[in-house]
Amino acid sequence: MDQLNKIPKFLFVLVAAILVAVVFWMTIGMSLISNAPTLMSEHDANVKKIAEYDTALSQQKQIEAEIKKNQDEYNRKQEELFVDLSTCTKEIEEYCSNRNIILKNYSLGEPQEDTMNRTSNSGYPVKSVNIALGYSGSYDTALSMLKFFEQNSKGCYYVNSCNISGEEGSKDSSVTMSITLYYFDTESAATAATEAVG
Repeated sequence: MDQLNKIPKFLFVLVAAILVAVVFWMTIGMSLISNAPTLMSEHDANVKKIAEYDTALSQQKQIEAEIKKNQDEYNRKQEELFVDLSTCTKEIEEYCSNRNIILKNYSLGEPQEDTMNRTSNSGYPVKSVNIALGYSGSYDTALSMLKFFEQNSKGCYYVNSCNISGEEGSKDSSVTMSITLYYFDTESAATAATEAVG
């Protein structure tokens, strides 16, 4: 026992520390080494995800600008797609202006509910409005305008009547038309939806 007392205490501490280190290494270190490939692949996957997020974040302003541009273009094309009560006058005025036709009278009636309660696939109700117009022109301009309403316009028009009075071949014949525009009433549907939510 005397000899044990002669061994310095720091050597006991050193041996104990080495034993603790070996036990730690055998239990914790070995499991880390055996899981190293899995941990490395997870780390690589996380690094890739972070890089993707950084790229997306750096492009956020550009993506937002693209979204706004596409939304604006979509809205513009939606407005051009259909003629309704708010745009039919513009369409008719454009047609007349492009052909030097000066309207002497033009009037829109009151919008009417569809008697058969038809709706679009989106649920917008069909409405109609009567349009009366008159101008001075030739028989050919009247035929051209009829063709426009029946085939070439963006709107869904029905020509109720067309009267041409004047001498045959005259360029100053009096032309009057009664037309009905059928359209989807998106405005009242939007108002009804807003009132239902509010």
